[in-house]
Amino acid sequence: MTSAGEWKARALRGTRVASETVVGPTRDAAVLAVKEFLDERAAELRSKRGPDGYPSVEEVRDALEQIVIGRSQRTMLEAHLEAPDRILTATQLAEAAGYDDYVVANSQYGGLGRALAEEMEWEPAERSDGLPIWTFALATDADHDARKRGIEVTGHWRWQLRPQVAEAYSQVRGGRARLRLNL
Repeated sequence: MTSAGEWKARALRGTRVASETVVGPTRDAAVLAVKEFLDERAAELRSKRGPDGYPSVEEVRDALEQIVIGRSQRTMLEAHLEAPDRILTATQLAEAAGYDDYVVANSQYGGLGRALAEEMEWEPAERSDGLPIWTFALATDADHDARKRGIEVTGHWRWQLRPQVAEAYSQVRGGRARLRLNL
C-alpha cells in the first residue's frame, strides 16, 4: 500500500497479522523489510529452543494459534492437561474423546501433533521404519528415564504432555491468544 510516496507492507497468515507494518521507498523495499522481519523473528524463536531442540512456550503458542484443532483432538489435549502428572496412555486419550480404541487416539492425537510439528518446523523422533512419531510433538515418553536405565517397562505406553504444550495451550485456552477450533 502506498501513502505519501512511501510503501507500507505487512505479512498476514490467513487473516492474522504476522508482522509489524514497515515502510519503504519502493514496494520491493517494503516487502524485503517484511521478509527480514519474519526471518529475524524465526531466528529469535529458534534461539529459544531447549537443549533437546523442542520449541519454547512462545513458539508453541504461536503455532497453536495457526493450526485448526478438531473437537476430539481438543478433548484429548484437555484431558491430557488435566491428568495426574499430565500422563495418559493412548487408550486413556481415546476414552477421553469417547472412543473405544487407542488406534483412534494415535490417529487423532498424532494428527494434531503433526500439524503442530509442521507449523513449528520441528522434526519428532522416528519409528524403526523411519516414519515420524507425531505424538512426540505434544508429549514425551513418560517412562524414558526407566527405559534408559534398562528397567523393563510393562503395560501401555504412557505419554507425558510436554510442559511447553501445557503452558502454551493454557495461555491460548485462557484467552490471552486465539485458538482455531474445527467443531
